[in-house]
Amino acid sequence: MQIENSPYRLRRSTVTVLAFCAISVFAQPNLDSLDAYIARSVQAFDQPGLAVGIVKDGQLIWSKGYGKLDLAKADPVTPNSVFYCASISKAFTACAIGLLVDEGKLSFDDPVRKHLPWFSTPNPFVTEHFMVRDLLCHRSGWITFDGDLLWYGTDLSQREILERHAKEPFSYEFRNEFGYSNLMFIAAAQVIEAVSGMTWDQFLTTRMFQPLGMDRSRVETADLATMQDVAMPHVRKGQDPKAPQKSMAYQSLQGADGACGVLSTVTDLAKWDAMWMNEGQVAGKPFLSKESWTTITTPQLSNEVGPEGNTAGRHFNGTAMGWFTNDQYGSKIITHSGGMPGFILNHAVVPEKDLAVIALGNGETSSVFAVTSKILNSYLSDGKADPTARMIKGSEGGKAEDAKRVADRIAARAKGTKPTADAAALTGTFADKVYGEATIAVVNGQPSLSFAPAKELFTGTLEHWHYDTWKWDHADPFLEPGYITFRFDADHKVTGFKVDLHSPDFHFYKLDFEKTK
Repeated sequence: MQIENSPYRLRRSTVTVLAFCAISVFAQPNLDSLDAYIARSVQAFDQPGLAVGIVKDGQLIWSKGYGKLDLAKADPVTPNSVFYCASISKAFTACAIGLLVDEGKLSFDDPVRKHLPWFSTPNPFVTEHFMVRDLLCHRSGWITFDGDLLWYGTDLSQREILERHAKEPFSYEFRNEFGYSNLMFIAAAQVIEAVSGMTWDQFLTTRMFQPLGMDRSRVETADLATMQDVAMPHVRKGQDPKAPQKSMAYQSLQGADGACGVLSTVTDLAKWDAMWMNEGQVAGKPFLSKESWTTITTPQLSNEVGPEGNTAGRHFNGTAMGWFTNDQYGSKIITHSGGMPGFILNHAVVPEKDLAVIALGNGETSSVFAVTSKILNSYLSDGKADPTARMIKGSEGGKAEDAKRVADRIAARAKGTKPTADAAALTGTFADKVYGEATIAVVNGQPSLSFAPAKELFTGTLEHWHYDTWKWDHADPFLEPGYITFRFDADHKVTGFKVDLHSPDFHFYKLDFEKTK
């Protein structure tokens, strides 16, 4: 889930900062000039591929693809290219709840336990009073991205994910502070299944994709094997800025359905955004009731307006249901971005101007935010802003910070030390009380660590770093290497280990593995 100037991506799920002077003019921009600007942005960001669309008065009036589906091949991105939409999926989950409300099958204010009797949190009062609307607006009490390691690459069911995470203590007061929660949207998907009798996949396909004519939209990555014009995710191995961008295989991530999971195109999302810009109506008829549309797009939690927003005249930032909302150029904007390994995407809807912008990218850059910002500025203001230059400057600063962090770790390495326990002494089974089991075994004379719930991603050799810390070269191409530090009892037998793996998306620092056998 990625968000410009925010802590969330999922991922890295997401409010883009699109702040400029609020003025009331509405102009028709020069699309050729926008096209040229976007092409330059793709090059400036070194973006593998990008699909962009502008929706006006319910119609996709302009769309274009830039770059490649896969840098290793010649096939170009088109407006019909399928992208993994990551956290843009959250609005689909909120809409599904709204459709069930319209049918009288539930209420936004229903206790979650009315539909999921097994639902639990660390606080009995919160457990009993947690409403369906609370699932959709990031005010649970858990911090941003709490528990995301439970679905990332694991084979856990959604119920197992939620039941394990229920042991994780809250960091905030319930309904008092913002904490971006993918897991609560997973819980919402379970509510949809319990109430409708259909899985989240089935509900989206039959109740949204098919009625709206979203013919190339899917919810199963397995379906991509039979499809053409599919954008591949691109990463730099281990987040190394010197590594070349390469495509990687799609991850199914079925445990995260509800928080992410939608695969779609600019052409299809234009139909989806047209419904939102028309306050729930499609072809003059309500697809989603005006009441549910209003509830979903109304802020449920107020977020701080930062210095840049204050300078530009912004009055509010809010967390709605599956959307974020703020005021820009004198108009209300509803927006959500998305990010998963190899993908960052964004879209923004301006209902009172019957305008929407869609930008889907298959790389790890902020190009989608720059393009969205430029198009909004071109339609709603004077078109003079240069968000690409601003964001590239910001990203260069971030790269410098990351480079310093990596360099500092290398400089801190104590050379010439030896571990106090050999490879054989490290072996065994370990368990974290929330995440589950991990094992260490000796393979070809070298210790290898594997996380049981996510063996495919998190298995790899341990290489001595210094003292009793070992570098972990896991298999995930997206994340940096990890560092495993062991602890011992009075007899110097291994009792457990901690994980130091830098990531803005996943809380490895919370893992605390105790040896069980």
